[in-house]
Amino acid sequence: MSTPASTVLPRRARRVELAPAGVFGPVAALDARPDAAPRATALLVPGFTGSKEDFLHVLEPLTEAGVRVVAIDQSGQCDTPGVADARPYSLDGPDGEGYGTSVFGSDIRALVRALAAEAGGPVHLLGHSFGGHAVREALLGARLDAGTDTDTDTDTDTRLPLASVTFLDSGPGAVVAKQSRDQLGLLLSVEGKLTLRQIHEFSPVDEHPDPHVSAFLLRRWLANEPASLFAVARRLLSEPDRTDALKALLDAWQLPCLVMTGADEDVWSAQLLRETADRLGARFALIAGAGHSPNTQQPDLVAHALLEFWLG
Repeated sequence: MSTPASTVLPRRARRVELAPAGVFGPVAALDARPDAAPRATALLVPGFTGSKEDFLHVLEPLTEAGVRVVAIDQSGQCDTPGVADARPYSLDGPDGEGYGTSVFGSDIRALVRALAAEAGGPVHLLGHSFGGHAVREALLGARLDAGTDTDTDTDTDTRLPLASVTFLDSGPGAVVAKQSRDQLGLLLSVEGKLTLRQIHEFSPVDEHPDPHVSAFLLRRWLANEPASLFAVARRLLSEPDRTDALKALLDAWQLPCLVMTGADEDVWSAQLLRETADRLGARFALIAGAGHSPNTQQPDLVAHALLEFWLG
């Protein structure tokens, strides 16, 4: 997850609830709009135990440059309600139809289509950490919306109305770092045995000098839907590497791609993400002075790299 330095909303941002056709349920979001007509529209997707607030600090520089930004909570995160049934969050989805059928991918597809229709043009899509896995699922699962079910189908008729896709500190498959894998394993070991509040007491998540941020971190943790939380933890330990399938889709859709990472990325490693960018034929951006969450650690550098990619 990312920890914001403050919880103050930028002046152009407001809290909204999105419910376009096709989403699993109402989606909580921050909608930040420039003062004039937007030059572009972007949808930002947070990672494991994160939220829309992970992107608070990039909203101002992006909207200042004329980009409308919508940052969301995924299903079962923070202010977006989830369900107690784990099946909608698994990779196979509720009907076991195969990759791309979980609520994470289907919600993103529905939101992309709705935002593109509203904007009158394609949307820039970004996923941070597990949010990048959800974005990849949304792309590769687009074939399901067209009634096809083969992993190799990259027919342009299935494409989403996207201008680009960005993967921010999001690896090609399962989490690599031993510490991260151990933490996920420990979390899964108490599934069904401890409540989220008991887990917090064992391993506090709200240690922050700003009492407002501390209160937010605790509220966000307790708001997680356990079914979603534990399903994502399992996925992070077993997520398949589908870079080749994604590369084929990017080529078929002629979709520009950026892989961005903090120089000190410690969940997958900056070198692995550079290699992933090479495999995808994507641009690569290395953010100095940042680890797994450049969006909160170096937001101005992240915004600059995004604007160069989106508008350059």
